[in-house]
Amino acid sequence: MGRGLISENVINQVRDRVDIVEVVGHHVSLTRAGQNLKGLCPFHQEKSPSFTVSPSRQIFHCFGCGAGGNVFTFLMRITGANFPETVRDLGQKLGIDVPDSGPSAGPQAAQANRLEPLNRAVTAWFQQNLRDEVTGATARAYLAGRGIQAETIERFKIGCAPAEWDGLIKALSEQGFAPNDLAAAGLTVAREHAAGAYDRFRSRVMFPITDLRKRVIGFGGRILGEGTPKYLNSPDTPLFKKGQTLYALDLAREAVARLKTAIVVEGYFDVVALHQAGLTHTVATLGTALTEEHIQVLRRFASKVVLLFDPDQAGVRAALRGLDLFVNSGIGVKVVTLPTGEDPDTYVRKEGPDAFTRLEEQAPSLLDFALEHRLSTAESSTIGGRIRSVDDVLRILQKSEHPIEREERIRVVAERLGISQQRLIERYPALEQSERTRPTVARSAVPTPATFKGVSEERDLAYLLLHGHLTSADAQRLKPEAFSVPACRSLVEAALNHLDRDGRVGLRLLLDAVVDHPDCGSLATELSMREDHFDDVKAHVAGCLETLDRKRAEAVLRDLIVQLRAAEREGRVEDARMLNAQVNELRMHKAGRTSTGMLSLVKE
Repeated sequence: MGRGLISENVINQVRDRVDIVEVVGHHVSLTRAGQNLKGLCPFHQEKSPSFTVSPSRQIFHCFGCGAGGNVFTFLMRITGANFPETVRDLGQKLGIDVPDSGPSAGPQAAQANRLEPLNRAVTAWFQQNLRDEVTGATARAYLAGRGIQAETIERFKIGCAPAEWDGLIKALSEQGFAPNDLAAAGLTVAREHAAGAYDRFRSRVMFPITDLRKRVIGFGGRILGEGTPKYLNSPDTPLFKKGQTLYALDLAREAVARLKTAIVVEGYFDVVALHQAGLTHTVATLGTALTEEHIQVLRRFASKVVLLFDPDQAGVRAALRGLDLFVNSGIGVKVVTLPTGEDPDTYVRKEGPDAFTRLEEQAPSLLDFALEHRLSTAESSTIGGRIRSVDDVLRILQKSEHPIEREERIRVVAERLGISQQRLIERYPALEQSERTRPTVARSAVPTPATFKGVSEERDLAYLLLHGHLTSADAQRLKPEAFSVPACRSLVEAALNHLDRDGRVGLRLLLDAVVDHPDCGSLATELSMREDHFDDVKAHVAGCLETLDRKRAEAVLRDLIVQLRAAEREGRVEDARMLNAQVNELRMHKAGRTSTGMLSLVKE
């Protein structure tokens, strides 16, 4: 967890003052279930509640998707804010001062803090302009012509910029905002041949761009009448990064998380029209191609993405550019192709949301869309074109890590091109080397319950250690390196570092330490929530430890045998004699089933 430079003392103050039940309750409907509370998980779609909150331990865990953590983790996942931002937001609500310190609190951070109230004031000014009888007349008529309703205008905080060159500068200066901050927010542009500046946005319908924390971080404007560019966005600022931002994600997040699906379009009006039609899980890129940062954000909330770009060549290229980003990312992607001459805005207004839903159901996957596009090009009719098509198609197919999927598609491609399937397969090795260096999007770090299945005694020992059921002698026998499951190994190692004088784990301190650990964070919250029952705890502990010791000894035996074979091959007679003696002794203990004796040999 990136704590930045916030002191541990301040973090502890915030954590001790906040109640996770109250925070989670604003986002999830919770009901009492024994000592805990349960509800439907906000991070995946489910019908039966598996999301559990522990008031006593101040943690949450979903037994369906594996998400777990403390109040900071929950808010970070819900809002998309980073750790320092989450602590500061909570601190502000609790009346706790969370000061910035160090490099992160330099001039840029201070400037970003000043831009937040500035952007709020600008948003209000744009909205006021739209409501003004004279100033907003053209913009209101334009919005009405595009079918945008009053409730939608209010929800998206749509406004307008007047035609004059310094209207915003005058209005915001009167409110006390400095010219330097107006420039830093991308709201003004310096004059080239004279002193001063002019408004960046003039004679435009204005769309505030809001982040997941509901902060206005930038603006987009659509020209009213003739002029270029048709759409204009804020430049990157200390608050706003186009390549990391998806328009309307703050409004779409709940629907995206509930449906586990996000519709991605290209324009402001596409988003507004689809939301107005009830497709509230729609977001848009901001004049940029999809980036890895966009994929990372989408993956936090969705397992499926529908790309809905314009049906022209630019839209096709935009969809194809997403192939490298999405393939093997864990997100299923479909590409919806609209009828010629339509865009999402016009189509959904004319045909309605049900028609779009039917298009989505029939839409091909992104990989199939890319294959079909390449196979349907005109140059595939020539010999040279067919050869280029083969290589292009194979490069696309290699992007899939699923061998069965690749084999089926190769069969289809072979039939389309009239080429032997075996010839296509033989061509693979020639392309593999270049494809090995292809950058891939990192996989999600959120573990699932399946991550931790397989070695029951390791889970049980970790559970018993966390819940204080192991004696000091038993705890001393635990060796993290003896655990084969990475999650269990990391958790046991961390737990042994949090033992008190009585040999018991300080569970709250442990959970705070490992809550964001990529290996064991989810396992820690899961096991701490469980209330497993063992008929004879002492006997069960002894059996688990016995099994663990035996497996350790077997691993040592295998390693000794490898060393022995190497010594024999290399003619190291003395080493081979000593290793052989150790191997024979371990085998004798194994045959006698005296794993305690084997353990003593392992320790030596």
